[in-house]
Amino acid sequence: MQSKGFLLFLGVVILLGTVATMWLPHWSGSLYVLAIVGYFFRGRAWWALAAGLALAGVWLGLALAWDLPNQGLLAQRVATLFGVSRPALWGITALIGFVLGAVGIALGQALARLLPQKPPRARERRRR
Repeated sequence: MQSKGFLLFLGVVILLGTVATMWLPHWSGSLYVLAIVGYFFRGRAWWALAAGLALAGVWLGLALAWDLPNQGLLAQRVATLFGVSRPALWGITALIGFVLGAVGIALGQALARLLPQKPPRARERRRR
């Protein structure tokens, strides 16, 4: 069933993308984690776009979850620094999440096509 595999893929992207975003110290951690996910889930090319949308939703949700309880104190300062409004800053955050998700999965799928699928056999020693 193709739909079950796709839903499992999206679930793994959302789960590992959330964990990577929350616990790894840099945004590139999400890229590396999703490259590994893309290597193991060899789907169609549009799966990368779906993963990008899923990670954009994760990043937007986490940004709102961290921003709204403190009345947006830090987000307002960062938005002022960039010269945008808070909602625009949320959109930029979601856009970065989309790019990381799509590029990470596409990179993993490309590596899966380029790297050999089976490890080379070890030479057998002949007993005489």
